[in-house]
Amino acid sequence: MNDAKRSMKQKAFEGMMEYLLISFYLGVVLSLFTVYKVVILAEHNIDFAPHGFAIINALALAKIILVAQELHFAEQLRDAPLIYPTLLKSFAFTMLLALFKVVEHTSVGMFHGKSLYAAIASSGDGSWRGTICLIALLFVVLVPFFGFTELRRVFGKDRLEGAFFRPRHLLNLPPSVA
Repeated sequence: MNDAKRSMKQKAFEGMMEYLLISFYLGVVLSLFTVYKVVILAEHNIDFAPHGFAIINALALAKIILVAQELHFAEQLRDAPLIYPTLLKSFAFTMLLALFKVVEHTSVGMFHGKSLYAAIASSGDGSWRGTICLIALLFVVLVPFFGFTELRRVFGKDRLEGAFFRPRHLLNLPPSVA
């Protein structure tokens, strides 16, 4: 019984750490997008400062990613060369996250009295080009994320994280061919 409780605590701790890491990654990226938007708008003397939304969005999107991963979302190419599941997951999760963002913006817009059409239209900063640009940026941001996730799945968590965060002489790797 003690062992079962320990493993449940370990699973909860690992899940929380994964959630925090995904949130951190998305938070950094979304915050940088916000800072870039602030800089561009400042050049045209337009004040814009929704910095807190990047963190809130990162937390929400990280939760969506974790739930979808638990439901084995987009795992059709699991045994294919790593580029295929990486790109498939990046694309599928981009579409999933974009859908959730549109639903969120639509809900908020309708709450503030906009019509359904006006609320949907405002979800991509008011234009289809803005929506396509955000989707493309999200896809590019998710490629390294899912690339790392797929490498960790294939090589094992300890081995991959060791390669990134431990000195090479401690990894027991074969010597490099010069």
